[in-house]
Amino acid sequence: MQREDRRAMDEDSWKRDFVDSFPPPRLRGVEKSDLVAIAELEATAFGTNSLTRSALDVIFDPSGGLWLLAEDDEGVWGHSVNVHGEDPNLGWIVGMAIHPERQRQGWGRILLQATIERLLDYDMDVIRLLVKQDNKIARRLYETFGFHDTGQRIDHFGSGEDRLVMSLLVGGQEHVGTRAARGVSLVPQVPVDDGRQF
Repeated sequence: MQREDRRAMDEDSWKRDFVDSFPPPRLRGVEKSDLVAIAELEATAFGTNSLTRSALDVIFDPSGGLWLLAEDDEGVWGHSVNVHGEDPNLGWIVGMAIHPERQRQGWGRILLQATIERLLDYDMDVIRLLVKQDNKIARRLYETFGFHDTGQRIDHFGSGEDRLVMSLLVGGQEHVGTRAARGVSLVPQVPVDDGRQF
């Protein structure tokens, strides 16, 4: 067997493991009755920095149509909580998580792709999110979709709880993930975060 063939087999082995262990997620919009499951997943993923049930309730009314759930026959395993910014063409992913039991199986990539597409459907030109600087796995995922570091929020969640602002410019362009899949380089001119809240 040639070296390149073995490498291709190794690179595809995760797909076999993924198919054998869990089916890909079903994605759907969020209903108010889902907020309990989202709050529980937030607490599992983010601990004291999670979105609480009461915070989700407040955010849901004006922006619940932008949210997504990832589930399978066993339950809800992922979500993205998204809002409009002060500028109606600016969208924020304020919470996105995949339960540890479904991580490293492609669910995060599938959910992020669908989230970007959902925000595009609502005419967002720029999509932003916050991420811990040391969360290399999440940062790498966001970078593969074209997100760039555009600022920092010092002590955003309290003393020592800084977050990087990552932004994706999508307005008037074909989807960034599509270009990346074709190997086309993109360095968009993304507006720098001005530090204003969502």
